Amino acid sequence: MRNIKQVATYSMMVIWVAFLVNLISPIGGNLGLGIYWLGVVMLALHLFELMVVYSKLKAINHGTAKDVINVLAFGVLYWKPLLSK
Repeated sequence: MRNIKQVATYSMMVIWVAFLVNLISPIGGNLGLGIYWLGVVMLALHLFELMVVYSKLKAINHGTAKDVINVLAFGVLYWKPLLSK
């Protein structure tokens, strides 16, 4: 199970790096457009996720800016282990 979480975490890192690179220096064609929309959709989903779990994170003293950034970047991969403790 740990390997699956690591693969998912590294995949999220790759997606965000590709999204940021695409924003700074747009990649042409459908690939660039796909990366852009994937990043926008992921950001929207993670914002919604943050709105849903922020009060729970704050209740366990994990409501800092670092925690918010991690939820926006990694979503359920970050907050689920914190809430299950």
